[in-house]
Amino acid sequence: MHKSSIRVSDISAQYWCERQMELNYIHGPSITKEIKKGSKIHEELEGEINVPIILQPKSYADSLYKALYTSHQAVATLKEKGVTREVQIYGSLGGYKVVGKIDQLQTENGETAILEDKTRGNDTMPSDAQVLTHRVQVMIYKKLLDDVNSGDYSAKNFTMAYKTANLKMTDEFVRQLDANQVDKGLQDMGAIAEAFFNDMRTLNKISNTLYVRYLNQFTRKEIKMERLQYDRNEAQGIIMHMLKFWNGERKSLPVPENEKWKCNWCVFFGKQCTVWWQK
Repeated sequence: MHKSSIRVSDISAQYWCERQMELNYIHGPSITKEIKKGSKIHEELEGEINVPIILQPKSYADSLYKALYTSHQAVATLKEKGVTREVQIYGSLGGYKVVGKIDQLQTENGETAILEDKTRGNDTMPSDAQVLTHRVQVMIYKKLLDDVNSGDYSAKNFTMAYKTANLKMTDEFVRQLDANQVDKGLQDMGAIAEAFFNDMRTLNKISNTLYVRYLNQFTRKEIKMERLQYDRNEAQGIIMHMLKFWNGERKSLPVPENEKWKCNWCVFFGKQCTVWWQK
């Protein structure tokens, strides 16, 4: 696969089934009812904490600006309320652009803590295999957030990577910014990038305690709150493993035989992937 940009969700998916993740890119992902329900809950939780920002992008440049501006506003909410939702995070791993969206940041014991929400169809805990993908996800978030917080990845890195000097927002979108009373001084890709990354630099130290909260997708009841500890060596091992695939050093890995039960929930099983298909 020839890509320059990787989503954090792709990296976590590599630890569920790397072959499935690759096939999702080739053939298109399957959007299930569970995924739609989970997205709806995330929207509701965001609306309870952050001030809604109504912007309708008309181009790639518009979408990139909206992501930066809403995250800039979200960080302001964190400083005001001690908690915020849906913060975009950008970074670089092994020369690849990496992007993700952190469900929640909260101030805790003078530090900034990461919390990821996962929805479940019932009140049971997920399997160890599922928990592993969630662990990978928050570990990568922590690594990226540390890089931005320390200044190792800055607005300068971002503007070079995304070539923002060549991007121009549509006139219609600029009119929307005016209607939302966005500061004229921020109605520029370079200015909003600088503001957002400066915001992230001023956050408290990023906590080594990472949270994964499991919620019932129907009742929104909390099933369990998992507390994980960040391990720098483990994170580096995750990054080295995933980069071997993206660099073309190895083919995508199917699940091992003792995890072939995962295939029962895969739309590619018996079609594009027949590794464990019983003929």
